[in-house]
Amino acid sequence: MEVSFSPHAPAEVGADLLVLPASAALGLGIEIRLAGFTGRPGEELLLPRRAGDPFQAGAVLLVGLEPDADERAVRRAVGHAAPRMVDFATVAVALPHPGAVVEGVRLGGYRFDRYKSAPESRAVERLLLLGPEDAEAVARAEVVAEAVTFTRDLVNTPAGDLVPMTLARRAVEMAEEAGLDARVLAADDLREGGFGGILGVGAASANPPCLIEVSYPGDGKSGVVGLAGKGITFDAGGLGIKSLKAMSTMKSDMAGGATMLAVVRAAARLGLPTGVVAVVPAAENMVSGSATRPGDVLRHRNGVTTEVADTDAEGRLVLADALAYLAERRPDAIIDAATLTYSVMHALGEDITGVLGNDRALLGALTAAGEAQGEPMWEMPMWRPYLERIRSDVADFKNDGGEHADVILAALFLENFAGDVPWAHLDFAATAYLDKSTDLGPAGATGAMVRTLISYLESR
Repeated sequence: MEVSFSPHAPAEVGADLLVLPASAALGLGIEIRLAGFTGRPGEELLLPRRAGDPFQAGAVLLVGLEPDADERAVRRAVGHAAPRMVDFATVAVALPHPGAVVEGVRLGGYRFDRYKSAPESRAVERLLLLGPEDAEAVARAEVVAEAVTFTRDLVNTPAGDLVPMTLARRAVEMAEEAGLDARVLAADDLREGGFGGILGVGAASANPPCLIEVSYPGDGKSGVVGLAGKGITFDAGGLGIKSLKAMSTMKSDMAGGATMLAVVRAAARLGLPTGVVAVVPAAENMVSGSATRPGDVLRHRNGVTTEVADTDAEGRLVLADALAYLAERRPDAIIDAATLTYSVMHALGEDITGVLGNDRALLGALTAAGEAQGEPMWEMPMWRPYLERIRSDVADFKNDGGEHADVILAALFLENFAGDVPWAHLDFAATAYLDKSTDLGPAGATGAMVRTLISYLESR
């Protein structure tokens, strides 16, 4: 899609479609009243041009927006309207916040159809932005939207086509294209390096585990942020096997890893001063005679041991190694993201990501970035009395502390591997993959937290 600015007034643009706020009705009052269009947020009205209409475009799409709509509102309104826009090759948009407009068109019009025998061919070919030029905002929006799309594409890919080493190859290819440093630790490297959590989770799979590292140096003087993303490319539950229904969306269990790869790529493309090191522990949690058993003890990168009480609580086992590995680098902060617990779904539903951690400033900055990007987070308590529930009689810890408050228990477990580095844990099991469409995209992978983490890095 080609994006450009146009100096013409909305009524003078000869585009196939003209998108306007409901308040700029161009003399269409009668048609609007007959259609019962009120202009409230979330409403749209498509009107083809007729002889005598006071505009040159082939059709007008009115979108409901408040007069003082901010970037979040514009992004959502345009995203909601984007599926209608794909029927028109040239679309002119006369709305504020051009960066949000571009993100809305890109994200709302996203489709994952590479496995269709006849992929959808409709698309906006040219987007004209009417109003004051802001080339910098548009350039940023293109990078951000591409990062979200990169994440969605990886997460939506069937698990049989994205085993751990395939994900690693995709990461290396991305790094080479972006001029980033990449490193992959294969199974032998993991054994030599003491990554017992990753090895234990991946023990049952015919596809060996690995650890992916992609780094961006920044300007060398603005610090470094470590990012760890859970990369379980398929989760059958191990010997504690999941039901077919629960397993059906488990290709999405590597959303944390995809998110962090997208963010380090975006940091490089935006030329951010802060350096980024993204680490993805990738494995399949499968069932076979070589599977890790309940009661087995794993030794992690930092020497801490874990009794495997639940083979389906594997995410924290691989993240433990990744966090310990990052903590050795002494970054200014560590942030991990994972589709980790059902508990966060029950607590916060499908719109809100849970966040926990050990540093008030970091948690505040992330929450503020999420609010600004329309990706709300809610801080859950690090209730330390619950730590006793995950202590083991045979190891330092166990990976299951009972049915209740698992989002807290998981964070209390992970904290033991971040050392004394400021650390935050994002549990987005409810927001990373949805079974219904939203204003910013179809059902499936959402790319949640990509925009938030980019915004956080920009704010440093």
